Amino acid sequence: MLNWPGVDTVRRARLLLLMAAGALCCTRCCAAAEAVNFSPSFDKDVRPLIVENCVACHNAEKKKGDLDLSQYATADKAKADEEAWQDVADRLREGDMPPKKAKHRPTDEERKTILAWIEQHVAAAQPDCGKIATDKNQRFYRGYVMSRRLTREEYNNTIRDLFGFDFHLVDLLPSDGAGGEGFDTDGDALFVSALSMEKYLQAAEQVMTAVTPDPGTMLSWDLKSARERLQIAQPGPKLPAHDAARQVIAAFARRAFRRPVTDGEVDRYLGLFDQAQARGATYEASLRLAIKGVLISPNFLFLVEPAPAEEGVYQLGDYPLASRLSYFLWSSMPDEELLSLAEQGRLHDKDVLRQQIARMMKDPRSIALAENFATQWLGINALGEAKRPDAGRFPEFTDGLAADERREVVLFVDSVFRNDQSVLDLLNARYTFADGKLARLYGIQGIHGNEMQKVELTDANRGGVLTMAAVLTATSYPLRTSPVLRGKWVLEQLLGEHIPPPPPTAGQLPPDDHQADGLTLRQRLEKHRSTPECASCHARMDPIGFGLQNFDAIGRWRTTEAGEPVDSSGVLPDGTKFDGPQQLRDVLLRRKGEFLYNFSRKMLGYALGRSLNRFDECVIKDGVTAMEANNDKPGALIQTIVLSAPFQFRYAKK
Repeated sequence: MLNWPGVDTVRRARLLLLMAAGALCCTRCCAAAEAVNFSPSFDKDVRPLIVENCVACHNAEKKKGDLDLSQYATADKAKADEEAWQDVADRLREGDMPPKKAKHRPTDEERKTILAWIEQHVAAAQPDCGKIATDKNQRFYRGYVMSRRLTREEYNNTIRDLFGFDFHLVDLLPSDGAGGEGFDTDGDALFVSALSMEKYLQAAEQVMTAVTPDPGTMLSWDLKSARERLQIAQPGPKLPAHDAARQVIAAFARRAFRRPVTDGEVDRYLGLFDQAQARGATYEASLRLAIKGVLISPNFLFLVEPAPAEEGVYQLGDYPLASRLSYFLWSSMPDEELLSLAEQGRLHDKDVLRQQIARMMKDPRSIALAENFATQWLGINALGEAKRPDAGRFPEFTDGLAADERREVVLFVDSVFRNDQSVLDLLNARYTFADGKLARLYGIQGIHGNEMQKVELTDANRGGVLTMAAVLTATSYPLRTSPVLRGKWVLEQLLGEHIPPPPPTAGQLPPDDHQADGLTLRQRLEKHRSTPECASCHARMDPIGFGLQNFDAIGRWRTTEAGEPVDSSGVLPDGTKFDGPQQLRDVLLRRKGEFLYNFSRKMLGYALGRSLNRFDECVIKDGVTAMEANNDKPGALIQTIVLSAPFQFRYAKK
């Protein structure tokens, strides 16, 4: 099977089957018109078509595109990839595959036969929405996550909320990988290495040295406040140092572990305090050692969900549920109100949960949902670091501008989420956020200084994340724009389509748009896409990307390219025509259903911290239904996710 970095086993299988669909697809038509008046058999009707049209190239020996379709010898083997066949059906209806020059192509009736088999044997097989995946009912189980490590953003935020001071520890910790649905919250990607443990020790030392310095050290007002928050008791004539430390450790560990702590746990860390005291250390130094022990405990570094006595599906307790909720919406620890509700056993009350969601989304900490979910979903989290324009070609792109571009997206998405506006505003809102540098890039007058402020947009070509500089820069190459990358971004990030990787023979376009041949990028792409194996995917991606071609590689508006007027027109495979970003937005809004479905799926994957499975399909669809019934507001989706069985239940192995 293909070894694509960052792509899990089942996603690879889905991509392979999408490629298989391309070898079968002919022309676009509606599913309703493709029904046949018999029940096709995979063995008698479908597999022979695959053998006739595909297996000559996609077999165990040739494996063109690393794809072996000969392995699907029986209906049972084919049905095992249920989710993937849903995508196969979508590609069959797209009308963009196979290349017209392909030697073997199925007839319309043969294509209808394949679609009918999918509809009757896969699409009709709906999971029980009251269940979650287990080893017994899911062939490729991707839902098992018992306890996972905090991401570095979650770690930084949790330290901030424990002490009331932001120590900016993110850059100290190693970067997190992404998995599952593309987020760093995926438990399978949050491993612990020797390097990360060394960094956690370093971070704990840095924090405690700042909060509990040696006597005589001057503290800032903020650090004094952090110290007071920690040291709720001080030794004195009536309170021995040992007893004061016990009170401090017990209160701090309860908050750090996000649950009640036992006397035995307190004694363990108090033992560190006593050992330091026996060596003659000061009270501050002894307490510092004990609290560092708390900060490197697995109970702090991991979102621990205690295993039940027996294997099976179980409901999370109130304290783990409080953490699930707070790390979903805040990327940080539960506050005292959540912990109090957990202590009272009230968090499983649906009305209480709804009230808490509304409260938490109004809290400033909810900006973490935009900072962590939205930037990863939109693919701009590496902007200015791994993704950066050429400094010689674009000297205007500085670290400050990169930070502004990213901040614009965060503030904009946060405003939609926190004010519970329609998620369609993400595509077409008539406002954004900018400071002086970003305003100059956009050609907006009257905005000065370094403070980000809300700006009403008067230029119809701007509006929504699609035309924000962060997205336009992230979907460009260092020296030029890329209609391919931009079109692929729209299809995958916004609409949830899956684009297979290019074939080995695809070749590459020049890295620079300043070419001696005098051709525009559109002209060079048209030449490139004449290759049969490239044409189908480019027919889907390129027109969308051309709609954004007026924006250069750092998001500035331009009217010429290679000395010629920019051609921003596009024609989609279904014949839809548009010209420019404004009409492109209209095209996307007409595909509202696909956008809502993908948005629901992405947020669920982020919330659960794992890859999704067919039992999650019900939650995705329920989320879409809830949004549509509530003017497409994200709050309805968030409630649906938090109240769902996958969010509140877990499957435990023994």
